[in-house]
Amino acid sequence: MLGSVRFPFTDEARVSTYYGVFFLTVGSVMPFVAIWLDSLGMSTAMSGAILAAPPLSIVLFNIIIGSWADRLSDWRSAIVGCNILVLILISGLLWWQSHWGVFVLWTLSGLFMIASAPITDAAALDMTERRGSDFAKVRAFGSAGFVVGVAFCGWFFDIVGMQGFIWVLITGGVIRLAAAVGLPRFKDRLGTHKKYEKATLASNLAAEHLPHTQSEQAITEKTKLFSGLLAGMALFRQPGIFSVILGSALINASHSFFNIYAVLHWTQNGISTSLSSILWTIGVIAEVGLMWGFSRFAKNIPARHCLLLASGVCMVRWTVTGLNPSVSTLMVLQSFHAITFGLTFLASVNFIARRVEHQHAAQAQSVLATLTTLLMAIGTWLSGQSYALWGGQSYWLMSVMALLGGGFVLNSYRTPLDDVNRPVVS
Repeated sequence: MLGSVRFPFTDEARVSTYYGVFFLTVGSVMPFVAIWLDSLGMSTAMSGAILAAPPLSIVLFNIIIGSWADRLSDWRSAIVGCNILVLILISGLLWWQSHWGVFVLWTLSGLFMIASAPITDAAALDMTERRGSDFAKVRAFGSAGFVVGVAFCGWFFDIVGMQGFIWVLITGGVIRLAAAVGLPRFKDRLGTHKKYEKATLASNLAAEHLPHTQSEQAITEKTKLFSGLLAGMALFRQPGIFSVILGSALINASHSFFNIYAVLHWTQNGISTSLSSILWTIGVIAEVGLMWGFSRFAKNIPARHCLLLASGVCMVRWTVTGLNPSVSTLMVLQSFHAITFGLTFLASVNFIARRVEHQHAAQAQSVLATLTTLLMAIGTWLSGQSYALWGGQSYWLMSVMALLGGGFVLNSYRTPLDDVNRPVVS
């Protein structure tokens, strides 16, 4: 049985391996999916709708998947289950490649891919805190895996073309499932570790309800779940908290055009797929360096200062990238990814963690993930529409999004919110 398998590695090594494999498989497809959809004859408007559907669906269906994940004996079971479903769904692309087929299968597989991420983050955060290890360093293996995936597949697609895209998807699904099976158990059946008990999906906090039933047990579970939700929401009674979280989500979502259309835009401007992948890897390598050194860095600079820095760097990055600069300039701009994405992610997670007690941390982190996911879906859809009209100048739309994000963070300074280094919600 999978649950009885023994692995001769530390829990941190097994979780780091899963992060590495997970993001390796993401990196092997995400920068190139727009090129694949273009090879199928789809317009950028249609591809934008297809690629926006998974993050939008997670916002709409998180209730169902979140309740399922919470009822399993361990977060590991939810992660393994999500990966099994993803592998089954992406395998369907071998037979169903019509526009509607791609839309349905990509949406459903993306739904479960996105669903597994915050469960993994919550479980890893809980594990590293209990064991006294460093979450940022464990998570950094994901960025390293992404680099390998982007670099290898940029070269691979240059040789075999986009007809190999589906096989890359399926191979990635297989090795990701194998890595998930190798994860440790994160909590026992009785839920001994309560710190992130309600960690479910990217938007678990949004209006969570159980199916209506008259059974006493279901009513009790619903009452308990609702009470936990209200407790988690106590965080947002503090003035300025939500403004910071919304600002962070906007800064993060300003990467939506880059994430989907950067390689398509570069290749249409004469840059090879392999060189485009090198440009991608520069950004992620810079991000890895930041994550490895973030713990020491974070002790000295408040999270809101970091977010304001990220907003400003984002505006510079997207504004200049929209001017179709030279490859050498793009290399410099790609190094900014350490600030625009890496610093935004880690600063926002730490901002929340310092203001909420452990038993409510999952609900609080879910608000950030929900807003980011929803705004990323909107940004992806807008990117598909704008690319057909403005091409690379669509980056400027992302600059506006980053500016708005910085504005919300700046607005929090008009409130009594302070930059604490401890949880303030009990």
